[in-house]
Amino acid sequence: MLFDKLSSNPAKVVPVAMMLLVTGLMLLVVAGDWPRLSYPAGHFGLDNSDLLRGFLFGVAIAFEIASLVILTTFAAAKSRKA
Repeated sequence: MLFDKLSSNPAKVVPVAMMLLVTGLMLLVVAGDWPRLSYPAGHFGLDNSDLLRGFLFGVAIAFEIASLVILTTFAAAKSRKA
């Protein structure tokens, strides 16, 4: 729904893409430092900790790809108009 509204208002394309980019980078930092940030509790276990770390990596990569797709479609539409 958010991305449908972006096509009608190009002034908000770059801020939304940059927000996704920064959020993805922050998640990459958290996922990269996950073994040092979290101590696996006895009931949580190492496998679940690795699962959460992999999930954070996946979400971060998805945010990075989404920001690149938004910015490249915006740049392509802008170059077509020129």
